[in-house]
Amino acid sequence: MRNQRVSVRNVADLARAGFEITRQPLTKVDFEVHHAPARHGYLRELVAPGPDRAVFLETLCSATNGAGVVIGTRTRKPLDGTEVIERFEGQQPAERPQETDGAWVFHQTTSPNPTFIYESAQTFEGLISIDPAAREVCEWHGLAIRDLAKEIAGAAATLIDAPLLSLQCPAQLPTIVKTRNHDLRTRKEIASRCSSPAVRFAIALRDTSVDTRFELADRVRELCEKHGYSLWLADTRPGHRQGNWFEVYHADGGFSPLYNGDLRSRQRVGTCLPVTFAGPARIGSTHAIIAFLQRYPQVGVVGCAGTTLSDVAFVHLQLSIQGVAADRLNRILGKLLGESSTPARPRKLLRELFKRLGLPPDPDGPHPSTVDPTGDYQTFAGPAFAYRPFQMPECIAVWVSWEIAHQQEGLAAPLECLYRALAQVAPKVPMPGAPPGTTVSAGELATVEYLICRATEQSVIKGKAKLAVPKQVLRQFSSGGVELPASKLCAALEEAWKAHVDQSGADGVSELTVAWRESWLGHWSDS
Repeated sequence: MRNQRVSVRNVADLARAGFEITRQPLTKVDFEVHHAPARHGYLRELVAPGPDRAVFLETLCSATNGAGVVIGTRTRKPLDGTEVIERFEGQQPAERPQETDGAWVFHQTTSPNPTFIYESAQTFEGLISIDPAAREVCEWHGLAIRDLAKEIAGAAATLIDAPLLSLQCPAQLPTIVKTRNHDLRTRKEIASRCSSPAVRFAIALRDTSVDTRFELADRVRELCEKHGYSLWLADTRPGHRQGNWFEVYHADGGFSPLYNGDLRSRQRVGTCLPVTFAGPARIGSTHAIIAFLQRYPQVGVVGCAGTTLSDVAFVHLQLSIQGVAADRLNRILGKLLGESSTPARPRKLLRELFKRLGLPPDPDGPHPSTVDPTGDYQTFAGPAFAYRPFQMPECIAVWVSWEIAHQQEGLAAPLECLYRALAQVAPKVPMPGAPPGTTVSAGELATVEYLICRATEQSVIKGKAKLAVPKQVLRQFSSGGVELPASKLCAALEEAWKAHVDQSGADGVSELTVAWRESWLGHWSDS
């Protein structure tokens, strides 16, 4: 019976691929990858309209540990129209970055995989908390995130042969609910920290049977019990939406018993190396990359953002390498990328980089399989950044979503209007680390920690983002009453956002929503 379902699924995938190929004029996807120091306004400046600005159709943005990544697919130059860069196949050399304002920018093209099902009516979504009390990232966190991501990707690829839709770390934990003596009349919800060492993931269920869900849930639950992690699964009961979680296993937290052998692993991370892998979306690619990294005990993963844009898989990892400073890493990496013989393939480039850093693979560690699903992927590495702890630990997460018709300005219109609205509702916020009395607007302090934009077949782009906003903003909305200050802030921001969009004259922007809980966003928001 399972083989019969697989056969029907393959026919459906083939039909979808044929439709996509006939619908799109190009069989290549043009994209950009930006590795930059995390700073306020980088994404805003990047997508601002201008003659030399590229317009992103589908976009992924993530920032953590002092470093950020922006990935845009199917870029368009307003004056030149579509730009297609043909590359030779086979032994493709590594991409040399374009350096600008401390960031490395990579421009490339690749072939999509139209048969990859990244939109599914049935998904398995989970959230695993590693260390909820952590205030800074330590070496053991990198090892834990690396091993956990590998197990999640492995469960999708080898257990149920399903696509891994998204992988994200850090992430916000579920809302804290408190009651007095279990009396629901005293129920109170408190927003959790904006970011936490936690891994959020989503797997598309090609086989939607109950047995498959239980098989996945049991595998993940056993993993969390072994490590001492807390586990939530997306609440799929009627009346619950994305952002509602059901607690499956609660752990006390603290140092995982599996990473207490080496005292060095308790030290704070020193260096973060952003690395992005891109190629045709297929099952098992993320698992293959992280399984290869697991061969190197000194290499951890302190942040990740993986998803599929325009049928192309993008796996972004922030690597921590014990005992290697950022300046030394950049010297070696710069020389490596400057050589014409340096390969772009993930295993080959990383193996050569680690070799030059003096990091031999563990002979007793796992060995990669001979079948490499990333054999045609491209690797974009660097520059390395000195680890920077979160500058504003006292932040509230503000979730926003929008819908916009495909147009020349792309993401610029809703994002610019959002920043203007932030400056309007909170024009004077105390600036952290500045002399007393120094104030700036919330628009200058808010950080885009996560953003995702996707295009639909109706030429509509749906977006969702999580912003970190200083909690000092709430003082302006704490005038009493039943409504929470966070709810007042979000209501005022949503109203101001809509007003600025109307004043801007941008066409096709609609369905703007703002909430301090993800599940309160509009039903059109994407994941």
